[in-house]
Amino acid sequence: MGRRAVLTQPRAASVTCAQPSEPLSRRAVVASAAAALPAFFAQSAVAEQTLVTRQQAYSRYVPRIERGRDYWSTAVKKAVASSDWTTLNKAIEKKGSIDRIFGPMQLWASSFSGKSISEKTIAMNAAVDELRESVSFLTIATVGTEKGGGFLGFGGAKKIEEGKRQQLALAAYQKGVKAINKFIAIGNDGMGLQFAEIDTID
Repeated sequence: MGRRAVLTQPRAASVTCAQPSEPLSRRAVVASAAAALPAFFAQSAVAEQTLVTRQQAYSRYVPRIERGRDYWSTAVKKAVASSDWTTLNKAIEKKGSIDRIFGPMQLWASSFSGKSISEKTIAMNAAVDELRESVSFLTIATVGTEKGGGFLGFGGAKKIEEGKRQQLALAAYQKGVKAINKFIAIGNDGMGLQFAEIDTID
């Protein structure tokens, strides 16, 4: 009889200890899940807001970028080939057809950043800088003169030979094509299925 008593008591104690642990475990799981809900909803809200912002930026800036791309690939190419310096000079001027592409490009690039500037935005802005550089060379060709190399730089402007002028303009155009295509390719990468990719210059 004594042995039976010894055997049955630990079992009862074991059952008694095990019973409260189950509801406690369930409460812990529910509490943990409840605590995670605000963070989940916050992340969802941020993602939705980011998507809406990106959609607004896409509708506002991408059509203007495409117009600038098309102008560069057609009108600029034609003007360079025919040495139409007057047309190119007007396009390069502030708010001209070439100048108007820079604002939308920078704003579209910034749409890929949040509170901090992303690597993608930095890379896209680097491509914009390359396009600016190509326009600088195109400006030299359009004006047809370059700074003189006289004593202390006061030698006056030096006229560029027409053949070299045309070569410089062509090189500037080609450099611009690469910059625009680079900008577009970086922007297209990982843009999402909600957006149509921007075409590059052939």
